[in-house]
Amino acid sequence: MVTGPPYSMPFNKNIIKEKELSIHIFRDGFSFCTHSTRLFFDVKSNPIKKDNAFKKLLEDNSLLDFQKVSCIYFNRPATFVPQSLYHSSKTENYLKHNIDHNSSLKITGDDSLNKEIKILYEIQEDKQKALKHYFRNISFSHYTKVLYDYLSKGVKGDAGTVFYLHMQNQQFEVMIFDGEQLSFYNSYPCKNEDDFLYFVLAIAEERALDSTGFSIVFLGKYDRYNSYYKALENYKEKLEYIDGIDSAVFNLEQHPAPFFINIFD
Repeated sequence: MVTGPPYSMPFNKNIIKEKELSIHIFRDGFSFCTHSTRLFFDVKSNPIKKDNAFKKLLEDNSLLDFQKVSCIYFNRPATFVPQSLYHSSKTENYLKHNIDHNSSLKITGDDSLNKEIKILYEIQEDKQKALKHYFRNISFSHYTKVLYDYLSKGVKGDAGTVFYLHMQNQQFEVMIFDGEQLSFYNSYPCKNEDDFLYFVLAIAEERALDSTGFSIVFLGKYDRYNSYYKALENYKEKLEYIDGIDSAVFNLEQHPAPFFINIFD
């Protein structure tokens, strides 16, 4: 396999600093990430609630003394709407167009940093209220907002068509930029390499792209996904990677989305 060097564009993560805490909410668990510690908890055994048990978990792990706290949601899908087309009165319709809306959940939205995209998604309001109770200075965002902001700050107009692939447990995301413009975003279930290859190649076919007509850039390079990288070898000879993390420093195997393990947003 031919792999490129770390991608040369000026991509920069907002890395967790001292006195900063980043909370990641997944379907079956959650993590607390600081500049030096990564903690992971099962949500069934440790529900996020405004009660003594959750308070004790925070106290026992010294998680209540941070100057800045962010929470990134991974547990529900998101819908992207161009700001030029967005109307607040149609929020539920936008969401229903792409996902099955759960009426017991609250719809919320993030604005991209460049103000071009509205990111809509659902939250469990009781969990958010509990986190606000313990972390008065907390901010919330969806992980796709973080990905889009990260990429849109680094892309260049002369880069051509680039598929940016973000891998996580049981799914992956594709964001396609044509130059500086986002032209496609979607998230796909992915149980194995065949699923992965099928979706990536189907996207290329729908856009009438042959293997030389676009670049593929993975967000990070991690041992657990080596078989997925290799699955693209027969189709795309050169793969590139940006902003990997040293697995010798962090235990990446526990985190469902390792690219985010050191991000504060």
